[in-house]
Amino acid sequence: MEPLSSGRRRVTRHISTLRKMKDWHVTVREKILIVGDSNVCRFPPFLDQHLQVDGYPGANFRHAAALLSRAIAITPPELVVLAFGLNHRSQSAHLTSVKQLQAALRATKLRFPLARVLIPAINFSSALPQHEKFSLLALNRHIQEHCDFIPPLPREKFSTEADQVHWSKETAAAMFDHWCEHLN
Repeated sequence: MEPLSSGRRRVTRHISTLRKMKDWHVTVREKILIVGDSNVCRFPPFLDQHLQVDGYPGANFRHAAALLSRAIAITPPELVVLAFGLNHRSQSAHLTSVKQLQAALRATKLRFPLARVLIPAINFSSALPQHEKFSLLALNRHIQEHCDFIPPLPREKFSTEADQVHWSKETAAAMFDHWCEHLN
């Protein structure tokens, strides 16, 4: 987490790599940890000195399980937000993404047994292919029925870049504020 001269902090964006399971790591230094895919890298700088945000481009819940099972905790987190899921859009929800979500939750709870774990519902573009929307809807249904979750950002505040995957700058700021409202 790199501080800015204004006292603000910014997201730590980890390297894009083909060796995600080997090259990625996380060292927890704050009481609140948000780990997620490339979209969290779009969060604006923030003031909360107890918040750490780490983004991993291309990451999914399988990567999260591996990452958190070997996390180093300088400060044990009180709250962990697992912000993954969009990179599961091409997978079968019941055969792959739900099982990987469950594995990530288990790994997080084993590594940080006293931490509360939140999973944000996945906002996604209505312009995605139908099969991808179905997969994400099924994953969201599981999240909302079986996890401690952050509700989705209202649709009128959500937009993506032309790729239909990455949040717009305005959405990233709105998403950050929305999630922060649910962290207490």
